[in-house]
Amino acid sequence: MLQASHEKSQLEIEFYNTYFASATCFGNLDRIFEIGEREARKHGIPVMDAMHIAAANLSRCEVLVTGEKPTKPMYRTRLVTVVRFYDLNW
Repeated sequence: MLQASHEKSQLEIEFYNTYFASATCFGNLDRIFEIGEREARKHGIPVMDAMHIAAANLSRCEVLVTGEKPTKPMYRTRLVTVVRFYDLNW
């Protein structure tokens, strides 16, 4: 939410508030690092994005919702479908 707050993107902030109100965190951090490192090296994905991809993959998420532009390296992964927040149909 830091970037959305910095950019004062109210719609994105509301989305995150709604999502995080019911989100749970679980999983093996070592496994997240292992998978994230592999994706970062393979696709040139920044570390934090790679960790999000790994966590989504391990959680068996259908999609990973992001505010990142479709030109970013995280869209190269095949572990989970990456969808831009602004492209969702509300």
